[in-house]
Amino acid sequence: MLKNRPQLLAVLLGLTLLLAACQDPPPTLAFEGTTTAEGVEQPLTLTVQRRGERLAGEYQVRAAKGRFNGQVAGENVTAELTPAPDCTYAFEGTLTSTTLAGAYEPLACPGGQSGTWALELR
Repeated sequence: MLKNRPQLLAVLLGLTLLLAACQDPPPTLAFEGTTTAEGVEQPLTLTVQRRGERLAGEYQVRAAKGRFNGQVAGENVTAELTPAPDCTYAFEGTLTSTTLAGAYEPLACPGGQSGTWALELR
């Protein structure tokens, strides 16, 4: 059996790669709506992939893009918003079958403002 160990490992690796390739891609959720900070409302889009309790994707406010990385527990969402490498925000909100809404505040973002999101599933 030890003589065939490299061949067995090669077969197992091949099966693992084959199974991974056959899995369905995670569902993609696309939202659009607004973000409001200091009374100023701006258009906002968010596209995320959901893998179990994890959400990861990208948001866009006008021409500016940022990363969204979060967790879902029931309808509660917590996430980190990263509009730039040296800037992060904390987001807490609620995810329903048709909406995502919540508030964000700067964690480490010089001059960052707090605000809200109100999004609907496209």
